[in-house]
Amino acid sequence: MVKARVAAFLTAAAVTVASVLPAAAETTIRVASFTPEGAVGVRFVMKPWMEAVQAELGDRVNLVPFWGGALGPNPFDQFDLVRTGVVDVAWVLSGYTPGQFPQINITELPFGVASGEEGSVVGWRLIEEGLIGGLEDVHVLTFWTPDITNIHLREPLTSLDDLNGTSLRAAGQLQSMFVEAIGAAPQVLSSVEANEGMQRGTIDGQLQGWTGMQTFGGFAVSNVTYRVPLGASPFFMLMNKDLWDSLPADVQEVMTKHAGEGLARAGGKAYDALTIEIVERRRAEGHIVIEPDAATLESYRTQYAGIYDAWQGSVPNGPEVFDAFFRLIDDYRVGK
Repeated sequence: MVKARVAAFLTAAAVTVASVLPAAAETTIRVASFTPEGAVGVRFVMKPWMEAVQAELGDRVNLVPFWGGALGPNPFDQFDLVRTGVVDVAWVLSGYTPGQFPQINITELPFGVASGEEGSVVGWRLIEEGLIGGLEDVHVLTFWTPDITNIHLREPLTSLDDLNGTSLRAAGQLQSMFVEAIGAAPQVLSSVEANEGMQRGTIDGQLQGWTGMQTFGGFAVSNVTYRVPLGASPFFMLMNKDLWDSLPADVQEVMTKHAGEGLARAGGKAYDALTIEIVERRRAEGHIVIEPDAATLESYRTQYAGIYDAWQGSVPNGPEVFDAFFRLIDDYRVGK
């Protein structure tokens, strides 16, 4: 009887203590970008994900933003910052992490993807199929691409043949390969350096998306755009793997639900919508936009197919990734 009363007392005491103790400590997750808060990827990918996860999980997590490089301003360091746990989640640009993700720059192939949304969905599906290397030490939340790269110039042209002998800004290996293939000289420059070069006349144009041209002031030195689809830059939102593995399964489920292909698609669509606005505004202000027809684009694709062969031979498992890439583009275009 005495033992029973003692046990009952201890149980009641335990319940009382538990009722006054605070809930288990929330998990703080630092979400970082080297770009400012107003960047398109932050506004339409990172922040919506944070808000949706926070709303569903409540005080089980505390998602804390660090924009503008507060935890590391160098864009070339972002992958290592996530991998080592200096930040928990970050926006990582493949182009700033050369050699780390050898297959994903396939989204930058000329005459491949035709929109930011298409590039985002197809790129995500390549990841889901396990065809993208270099991601073993991190957890991928989502992937997206911005709007399509075009050629922005000072003078009008009638075809790519007119660019033979010119000098063009390129960003990365694939763009440089394309510039060389059309008989021009690639200049690997930042957007700001490209603008300065066009202003001085040391280069004739630059390969860039419309949103990038607007962000970095490129339209101040460009009067013409040749709207050929020259691929889209690959972007990741990555989480530290140790942190991901430590999270309860139901927390992982919520984070995954609000990321993945749905978020990829939303990110690409946001860039596409902004591009439409920029193009319409620039046209209204007298900017010349030259758009080759479908037959011309197909002829270009055939003419410069050597770039495709070179890419397949330059990366591990290149032919398999290449075939999957164009299969997934076809799937996307028929609504799959």
